[in-house]
Amino acid sequence: MIIRLVHIAIAAAALLAALASCSNDSCSDNGSSLPLATFYINGTQQSIPGLSIMGIGVPGDSLLADNKSISEAYLPLRASTTSTSYTLWRSFTSGDNTVTVRDTITLDYKAVPFFHSAECGAMFNFDIETVTHTTHGIDSVVMLTTHVTNSRTPAMRIYFTNLQQ
Repeated sequence: MIIRLVHIAIAAAALLAALASCSNDSCSDNGSSLPLATFYINGTQQSIPGLSIMGIGVPGDSLLADNKSISEAYLPLRASTTSTSYTLWRSFTSGDNTVTVRDTITLDYKAVPFFHSAECGAMFNFDIETVTHTTHGIDSVVMLTTHVTNSRTPAMRIYFTNLQQ
C-alpha cells in the first residue's frame, strides 16, 4: 500500500512538472529584482552625459557605466547584506577645465525570498527602507516604489543638478 502511494506521488509530481514546463508563464528577461533608476535634469528625463556608476565595497568589477551618456541604469542589490552603496560621478568641461562631481547613493533594504514559478525558480525581491545621498551633483532621489521586483518599471528617479549652466 505504501509503495503504491509513493508511485502515485511520484507520478503526480512528474505530471505537475510537465504541466509547469508547458505553461505560457515564461520568465521575463529581467530575471533578477533590480531597481531601475531613471535620470532627470530640470524635471525632464534625459541622458546624463559623462556619467559613471560604480558599486562601493563590491568584490570584483562593479563599474556599471563608464563615462557614458545614459538616461537610466539598473542598480543591483546584494541579498547577503542590508545596504548597498553606489558612487556616481560626472565629468564635464567648464571653460578650459575638466570638472568631476561625485555623489554617493546608499540604499538600505530587506531581501525577501520569493518563489516566482517552477520555470523561473526563486529569487529575491527587496523592500527599500531608506535612501540617502550626497548633494554635490544630485539634487534629490525619489523612490517610485519601495518594493522592488523583477518588473521593468522604474523604481527610482535621480534628479541631477544642471552643472553646465
